[in-house]
Amino acid sequence: MNPCSTLPGPLSDLLTARREDIARRWEARAGTVRGNGLLGRQERASGSLEWVDAVVDLLRLLSAVPQWDEAPGTSLRGARVHPVGSDIAAVVREYGLLRDVLFEVLEESGWVLDVAQVRALNRAVDVCIADAVARHAQMRERTLRATEAQMQDILDHAPAAIYVKDELGRYVFVNRAHEDVTGMTREEVIGRTDLDLYPREMAEVFVINDRRVLLSGQPLESDERVWWKGEWHIYQSLKFPLLGDGGHARAVCGISSDVTQARGVQRERDEARERLRRIITALPVVLWTTDAESRVTLVEGRGVRAMGKQPTDFLGRDLREMYPNHPHILETTRRALAGESFSTELELEGAWFMVYVSPQVDATGRVVSVSGVSLDITERRRAEEVLRQSEMRYRLATLATRDVIYDWELATGHIEWSELATRQFRMPVDAPAMDIDWWTRSIHPEDRERVGLEMERIISSGERQWHDEYRFRRGDGTWAVIEDRGHVVCDPTGKALRMVGAMHDVTERRAAEEEARRRAEFEQLLIGIVGHDLRNPLSAITMASTTLLRREYLDERQRKVIDRILSSAERATRMLRDVLDFTQARLGGGIPMQPQPLDLHELTRQVLDEVRLAHPERSLEFEFSGDGAGLWDPDRLAQVLTNLVNNALSYSPNECPVLVRTHGTHDAVTLSVHNMGVPIPAELLPRLFEPMKRAERRDPKDGRGLGLGLFIVKHIVDAHGGRLRVRSDEQEGTLFVVRLPRRLKVQALGIPGARGPDSWP
Repeated sequence: MNPCSTLPGPLSDLLTARREDIARRWEARAGTVRGNGLLGRQERASGSLEWVDAVVDLLRLLSAVPQWDEAPGTSLRGARVHPVGSDIAAVVREYGLLRDVLFEVLEESGWVLDVAQVRALNRAVDVCIADAVARHAQMRERTLRATEAQMQDILDHAPAAIYVKDELGRYVFVNRAHEDVTGMTREEVIGRTDLDLYPREMAEVFVINDRRVLLSGQPLESDERVWWKGEWHIYQSLKFPLLGDGGHARAVCGISSDVTQARGVQRERDEARERLRRIITALPVVLWTTDAESRVTLVEGRGVRAMGKQPTDFLGRDLREMYPNHPHILETTRRALAGESFSTELELEGAWFMVYVSPQVDATGRVVSVSGVSLDITERRRAEEVLRQSEMRYRLATLATRDVIYDWELATGHIEWSELATRQFRMPVDAPAMDIDWWTRSIHPEDRERVGLEMERIISSGERQWHDEYRFRRGDGTWAVIEDRGHVVCDPTGKALRMVGAMHDVTERRAAEEEARRRAEFEQLLIGIVGHDLRNPLSAITMASTTLLRREYLDERQRKVIDRILSSAERATRMLRDVLDFTQARLGGGIPMQPQPLDLHELTRQVLDEVRLAHPERSLEFEFSGDGAGLWDPDRLAQVLTNLVNNALSYSPNECPVLVRTHGTHDAVTLSVHNMGVPIPAELLPRLFEPMKRAERRDPKDGRGLGLGLFIVKHIVDAHGGRLRVRSDEQEGTLFVVRLPRRLKVQALGIPGARGPDSWP
């Protein structure tokens, strides 16, 4: 069945076409419940079709004339079906059964009635029932009091609440259904008005509707809200006047049916229809139809805007004429007109659509129209293109890197490897499947248990990152050292699904590190030997030379020889100290500091006096300003001063003075050493503070140093938390500037030349 909310023709036509089927069903239904008070079989069978025709005629009349102004019963063909003497209760019940049969036939026919159609059908049946009641009341008016109990019994069998009120609104009759609805007995109701029985707001609605019926003399159908069993109910009420002598309305008769559930169902259906409409409106789709000539008859949907079009741009136009240069459109149209149902992807006006095509055919198999839904998949196509590009970049990246990328499915043990895996692992052509079992077997036995337990812990604990290093057997039997990093991928519940990672062969790096470690150990051993075994003889030489110089009987020639011995011993001592400092800095221990309060101005003056004794022929100038106090290591700063000043003397002409300045600021003290002469080559500046890096000296005889002075200066300044800058050019000479914070900030640097010289601001 294909339910629809709108019938293709009048409801009366459908019922007329099924009148004989309805009559048979009704007769069968009435026969199963036949008993006291129902019409006899012969009486009922002879008029079954007329009863159906009466309802259909009235339905057709109500459809044509909604405000029907004739009294019930004056023009109904089926009036003779219930002549004088008929059991009116049976008539009412028969109509009730007829109502059930009508709804049953409509349901089987696949039609879903809207509220107006349900109301019209109920009204037609109710009018027929009311007509029976009215006729019976008119014919029995003179014997009303004598037959009241019998009428009460008859109407008590009606499923709807039936009641009669006089011109003053007083109840003169109610049936049992009315008692059930209101919860009040007929004795409590008869003789009282709605204002006496119900809340004023509700009663006033009843009174107004009754007054309209009495004044107009016409039936009135309306919805009335009734408070019953703790909730509001909706009743569909048909009220009509009861006419007295002279045609004057003397009372109101009402029939009320509880339609709360039906209205609720209808409301839910309307809400569902509205939600569906909103969803369809929000979706990027196009709903469309064409006729047998491929002319567009309908086009709706937000997807139309994706093409930059309006629905009016398509209506009435032939798709083949609109897109003559689009072979895919022409092919789609041809297949649809040939009666083929299919789906395909099409590009139209810069947008991509997934098109679902469904042709409709008549009884002869000829296509009469084509319906379709086009889903805008432009974003999906773009995403697919981005994904394709991403996959291509991933593949190129895996080819460019030396890492082996893997994707391990935890549930199955299957592993997807990047293309580098077979070459990196030196796998033969006939290698076994590289799954989790193969990977486990390839780990060195001494590492296997540790790696497995750690990986299981990471996965079971909910952690995401795993990192380990282990020995791994290659396909040729050799062992590689692998650095493995993995990321655990989980579902929304936190369950681990996959591990994606990278394996990096660090065999050569670890071998180089081991070799470097052995060399470092040897260097430490060698420096220890040098520092211990050479320091003692140098100290002895120095002490002996100093002692000899104190003797008075030495002649000038002997004194010069001893001075040369003492100078060489002191220079060797300085070189030894530089070597030890260099080694300690390179091995990561940093140059040790012993800070104490001192005045940099005074320390600089003392160092310059010592340098002057060694270089009496050179001019050393000193300027100072500000507060020079701070917390530093005096021996190490003296070493900085000595190296910078000696460096300036070595790379400047003899006639040019060396200028040393110290200047105290708020939180630091600045030391600068300036000399004229050949500038430091530009290519050497970035590496000036690396070990063994120095410019060519102007005096070859002075080139016997180790080239460690500036390297050690840099580390001492860094250890004090200071900054070292250098500037050198032909016009202004060479200037070294050291800025020292007043409080020592220890920075033990383990990497030689960890930070290059700062650029000049």
